[in-house]
Amino acid sequence: MVFEEVPELPPDPTVKIIFTGLLILQPLPDKTCQTFVHNVSRDHDLLVEVRRKRPGNPDVIMMRAPGPLRFTGGHTPPAHGLLISKVGVPAAQKGVKAYTGRPTDEGQSLSESLNLSTLLDVSPGSVDTVGGRPSVLIDDGIFYTAQVLPVHFKLNKRDGTKTIEFHEMGTIIGANIYLTAPEQTVNLRWRRPGGDVTLDLEVKPQTTYEIYINNEPLFEDDSATGPAHDEFVEYFKILPEVETGEQFTMEFLPPLPDRGSSRTPCASVLLND
Repeated sequence: MVFEEVPELPPDPTVKIIFTGLLILQPLPDKTCQTFVHNVSRDHDLLVEVRRKRPGNPDVIMMRAPGPLRFTGGHTPPAHGLLISKVGVPAAQKGVKAYTGRPTDEGQSLSESLNLSTLLDVSPGSVDTVGGRPSVLIDDGIFYTAQVLPVHFKLNKRDGTKTIEFHEMGTIIGANIYLTAPEQTVNLRWRRPGGDVTLDLEVKPQTTYEIYINNEPLFEDDSATGPAHDEFVEYFKILPEVETGEQFTMEFLPPLPDRGSSRTPCASVLLND
């Protein structure tokens, strides 16, 4: 399945979702997007956070959910740990899309993000359900590359037959949700001990929201003597159908990026056929 492509990314979304770290985003045939959370990588910790933003005021933290997520009710077999749904809109008017236009202040084309479905010479197959779930399910939004860094790196195929060189890297993926009427909301549903809980993000004057889905290390030494490691190979731990020779390693070339941009960026990636 592929994202439906759109040439426009309007400004001023009501809700902005920001994906960072070891996450795999995959559109589904029903026009939703599931985000697999890599949960078998050393030292990576999931944190979901919702912030309410108003001009001239500090952000208000509305929700924090540290990982691992718990499976929510309503799915058999269990699949998702967080549901992000647009409410008050007919189902036919919802769906996830990919921005494919020119760079704007809001973001760049989703094609700037690494897509395992096109990088690999074989099908990536299915994500391991143990290593990638509970996942996050989103039923609406325009997805785009939120940050592109000028990083010089290579992807080297393990069998030695192929090298792909890059001079920039999409490291953060964003998704914008637009609410256009007072009765519309964005509903979050996740599970805490005792059962599912919900949070509604409502249309209010001069109010927007940001949802951070972050699966990165809580701390990583950025000194020259600190350990460097290849984040890209971590994805193959939860893509068991990709044989070792078909996998790629990531090699950074001078000048090396800083941590924060990250010497070893934990870039979220796509499975977009």
